Amino acid sequence: MLSRLRPQLPLWRRALRRRRHTLVVLALAAAAVLVLPALVPASVTGVDTVVAAADLPAGTVLAPEHLRTVRVAPALVPEDAARSTEELLGAETGVAIAAGHALLPSMLDAARAPTVPDGRALMAVPVPDVLTPHLAPGTRIELLTADPMTGTTARIPADVVEVITGGSDGGVTSGFGTEGPARASQALVTVERGRAGEVAHALGAATVTIAVIG
Repeated sequence: MLSRLRPQLPLWRRALRRRRHTLVVLALAAAAVLVLPALVPASVTGVDTVVAAADLPAGTVLAPEHLRTVRVAPALVPEDAARSTEELLGAETGVAIAAGHALLPSMLDAARAPTVPDGRALMAVPVPDVLTPHLAPGTRIELLTADPMTGTTARIPADVVEVITGGSDGGVTSGFGTEGPARASQALVTVERGRAGEVAHALGAATVTIAVIG
């Protein structure tokens, strides 16, 4: 087989020499296709992303002067990053944000507020300090209510959203109570919307007891 191919080699060499310029051009074109996309700046291939125009302390109510839009390579942009300044105007920052940092929902105070499911109501109920170590977001509890006028009782299921521990503001605790101002521990809970009025009535009459259930 080699003996048959050997006479053809001079012809192939001459053909390659004649087409050498064309082959070089094709090789350069192929290299450009592979390399040039990586050299294109983010301003051409990037996506609009809203960043802080200056250092923003926590509690800043966002206005146009606090924000600017830049183009960033898509791979570097978080999925939930804001893409337009209009969607952020009036929002309040929940944490300090450095200049140039992308604005994310988790950085806004509104994003930290508890989410209330459909058909539920968010309420605050006092919690005995002895129970606070046993409460956490997601804990199932029952609100035991009593109506002193009718003598009826009820058991209202609730879900804990957040526990806010209290404490004394410098008051002196005696054996019979606390002398001076004090803050009671509270729990934010969700209950069925139709029973929110019942819970509110019992809270007003101070006849609510919390029971932790499994």
